[in-house]
Amino acid sequence: MTSTRETRHFDVVVIGGGNAGLSAAARLLRLGFPDVAVIEPQAVHTYRPLLSYVGGGQATLRDAERTQRSVTPDGVTWLRDTAVVVDAAKRTIRCASGADIGYRDLILAVGLVPDHDAMPGIDLAIADPAVASNYLDRAEQTWDLVTSMPRGGRAVFTVPRPPVSCTGTTLKPLFLAAAQWRRAGILESLDITLTVDRPHLLGVDGLDARLSECLDELGVRVRLDSAVRLHPVDRRVTVVTGSQTEEVQYDMLHLVPPFRGADLVSDSGLSGTRDRGLVDIDPHTLRHRTHPSIWGAGDGAAIATDPSGGGLRRQVAILVDNLAAARAGEELTAYDGYTVAPIATDAHHLIAAEFDREGTITSSLPSVIDPLTPRRSAWAFDRYVLPRLYWNAILRGRV
Repeated sequence: MTSTRETRHFDVVVIGGGNAGLSAAARLLRLGFPDVAVIEPQAVHTYRPLLSYVGGGQATLRDAERTQRSVTPDGVTWLRDTAVVVDAAKRTIRCASGADIGYRDLILAVGLVPDHDAMPGIDLAIADPAVASNYLDRAEQTWDLVTSMPRGGRAVFTVPRPPVSCTGTTLKPLFLAAAQWRRAGILESLDITLTVDRPHLLGVDGLDARLSECLDELGVRVRLDSAVRLHPVDRRVTVVTGSQTEEVQYDMLHLVPPFRGADLVSDSGLSGTRDRGLVDIDPHTLRHRTHPSIWGAGDGAAIATDPSGGGLRRQVAILVDNLAAARAGEELTAYDGYTVAPIATDAHHLIAAEFDREGTITSSLPSVIDPLTPRRSAWAFDRYVLPRLYWNAILRGRV
């Protein structure tokens, strides 16, 4: 970053160059917004859903990555910088470089960051060769640990409390690892623990029942409503369930830590009274409750549903349409909380459960088809078709 001070103004500024930010920028261009900028410091863009398959030995990190420049839509200005604070009253953004960026409308697509206060020792743990995480840029380490698991070994997988990017995806590492261990003939010898820091798996009755059956079949010990304390030096976790504590040793820990909103949001006063520092939007219109020129979507926004890439496509479409409608003085469209939980239950079968914010199944499949049956076709779509759609259509605002 340079220290040169400069001021630039754009019609719409998007903070965050991930899925939400780039697809929103592309849709804005397609609707005729000519002056759009995206603030994003990273030079490499990652299709994060594919990291589950990197950790499961079905993809490489190279499959999941492109340069940020190559995926930024033509006509969008990429500002390689870090947004530090938003002055909503003045409609300006201060960046780490010292630049001030002005906007007419602002879209926050800032995602989540690990909550170190809620789980001390995350950095120390992830530095341990026995710890991996598809959520903390250690997907290749996940596969290394899976393939080196000794007979009679001990594995621990964690699912945090909300917010997290797609709760269903947090279960993929376990199921894909178990598929490999079954192929290697060591599954029945292993001690596998799943800790879930919530009273249910996903909160969708039929889906939770189906997943519980799959976990029982694998012999997984499930601890619901349980928090985890890390002891990486001893390769041990303390599992706290109510007033009960349990010490669990591991040869492999797949860690999905608790998350919170980005500092930018709370430092700018944009989280309101929202817990975990999420952008304080109306979850139906995706417009900020206090500042009508600010909008939010994705993992770091208070969308009142389980975030997912499938849900994000609908969110972004509604957000951009609502931004345009607000300028025209027209009625805004409501987002119903639609989301998708793509959960691979073995190496080549997946449940693509679709539901709304009430936990009601809203399948796009014909009614005669059970939407909670693991299917090879759903796995193939998730593994091979969706990545192509992502690079070639979603990031271009076409889906």
